[in-house]
Amino acid sequence: MNKLELLEYLEKNSTAVITFKSKALDYQNMKNQKRQPAKRWNDTKVERAVDKMVQEFIESIHQKMIFNIKSDSYESWQQFIEQNEVVEGLEESVNEMEFE
Repeated sequence: MNKLELLEYLEKNSTAVITFKSKALDYQNMKNQKRQPAKRWNDTKVERAVDKMVQEFIESIHQKMIFNIKSDSYESWQQFIEQNEVVEGLEESVNEMEFE
């Protein structure tokens, strides 16, 4: 499973990505409000920053899982995710997550 497939799987089977995006957007908006008015980002730049955070989030998950899964097949990844309750753990972690 590559990173894009992992993202699609999580978006389909979990609320973790949506929750992460929401928290990341709140964080980026709060950070943006602290900037001087002339240096504040427009909505597009804020969205790009959020997208980058999501990409790094997925890369981190993928990197941690790749060491435990010996096959690249989608089925192997799906089986690992289900057997180890990865989605449940991820949702719990994201719900507790706070950006500073």
